[in-house]
Amino acid sequence: MHNPETRPATVAGPVAENDHAIRELADLLAVLPGKYYRQAFGAHRQHIIGKHVRHIIDHYLSFLGVVSLSSIAPLNYENRQREEDLEQDHHAARKRLLAVAGSLEQLARTPASTRLPMAHLSDEERVVMDTTVGRELVFLASHTIHHMAIIAMLAEQAGISVPEDFGVHPSTLRHQRRQETTMARSA
Repeated sequence: MHNPETRPATVAGPVAENDHAIRELADLLAVLPGKYYRQAFGAHRQHIIGKHVRHIIDHYLSFLGVVSLSSIAPLNYENRQREEDLEQDHHAARKRLLAVAGSLEQLARTPASTRLPMAHLSDEERVVMDTTVGRELVFLASHTIHHMAIIAMLAEQAGISVPEDFGVHPSTLRHQRRQETTMARSA
């Protein structure tokens, strides 16, 4: 039963997870040489750190464009800005990431259940469905961390050292800590 004096859950937790991931990525970009940011990896030369970073930023900008402006237009992750200069210039991308983190911090008190319309194209059929600010922030954190894992592999191929937990989801880190605690107790 809902207690009328209890405040609704906010997105402070998901905002913090996104902020942590974004700042980890920004820290990597601060030390990553530009040539590796733009370097193509893989047999087909299609894996580029800069493209993954731009893709991450695009998703945040799509979300913030709807939420920050209280837009009635539906959130649509396919309708992205795709600023190609962010693929080439790791300093510009880092600056944009930090701006995104600042914008997300402004949302921390937003109720997690705040509804958003979201457009999705499936089999050429456009469907508008309901989602929430909280749900989308959870998605964005997971999406960002997934791409960071790929970025970590590419950086390591270039000989760049990345922190051990870079690109590892917080739930995985919590699981690993529980396992370590259990093993320590049984030793």
